[in-house]
Amino acid sequence: MRAVRFARAGLLVAAASLASLACARTITDIAGRVVELPETVSRVADPWHANNAMVLMLGGADRIVATSNQAARQPWLRRLYPRIAEVPVAFNEAGDANIETLAAAHPDVVLMAYGGGALPRWLAKTDALHIPVVLMPNTSLADLKVTALLTGDVLGGDSAKTAREFVRYFDANIARVERVTSAIPPADRVKVLHTASNGIFSIDGRETLVDDWIRVAGGVNAATVTGNVRTVGIEQILAWNPDVIIVGNSTNDAGRRQILEDPRWREVKAVKEGRVYTNPVGAYLWDRHSAESALQVLWAAKTLYPARFADLDIEKETREFYARFFHHALSAAELRSILEANPP
Repeated sequence: MRAVRFARAGLLVAAASLASLACARTITDIAGRVVELPETVSRVADPWHANNAMVLMLGGADRIVATSNQAARQPWLRRLYPRIAEVPVAFNEAGDANIETLAAAHPDVVLMAYGGGALPRWLAKTDALHIPVVLMPNTSLADLKVTALLTGDVLGGDSAKTAREFVRYFDANIARVERVTSAIPPADRVKVLHTASNGIFSIDGRETLVDDWIRVAGGVNAATVTGNVRTVGIEQILAWNPDVIIVGNSTNDAGRRQILEDPRWREVKAVKEGRVYTNPVGAYLWDRHSAESALQVLWAAKTLYPARFADLDIEKETREFYARFFHHALSAAELRSILEANPP
């Protein structure tokens, strides 16, 4: 009788395992890895600061069980989704993982940015823990759309539908801008310098997502260096002599004021002509790999060429975007804070 009970238990375990396999699905990530996922993904770990807001936009924020310290502190993400401040932080600014915290969260999947090159060493530990990791691209506007679709596919259901809706909206905004900017002769295009996270001498160069939206908006990246967050000196900035400076990665106007008040910048054309702007910040930084890049292309076009885009109402577009994709009706004060890159 005891042997029969053991045999029945073994059959039940085998049946459960087969049922689990039958319910599993696979997804191919940006590195070409075939990743097996549960049929329903209920628990998500997201070390990618910007992608936490993407998950929110796609309706999956309640599934986030482990996040990054930057996402947990992001002021506007906390306004739109207060629970993010209570989610366990398993990843630091550099994307390194606290494996104990991650394991304790029991995620069904980790969503991770991947720009090519070596994979993080902690990935081997997730393999040992049987935690699937989906790698998603993060270096261009085209990558952003792929990331939205991949994230939607991982979350499944209505999230996948919303991801497709977002990509259609994004494509429509790009087309709307390029209908105007494509007619601007090369000699008439403004030169744009975009500062990055490490201060006013930290610059975003060519072959980046920033370079992409500058081009879509009809500008030319004044920086001739390649890559993000490149440190340069004032002599190089004077040589580039941009028509417009956009201060990025700031939660307030401090970077803009620093440029305007620093005597070393006085001879830069953008400073002399009063064309130094603070980039908006919302659930994440508009100018980075975020859902709000769909608004960034509109804002940048209007900022670079206000006369050519006289009919483009950024306040109206921003209100409609947040209502449609974040299900949040912005007050006048909230709208002003986002556009001025101030916390709520």
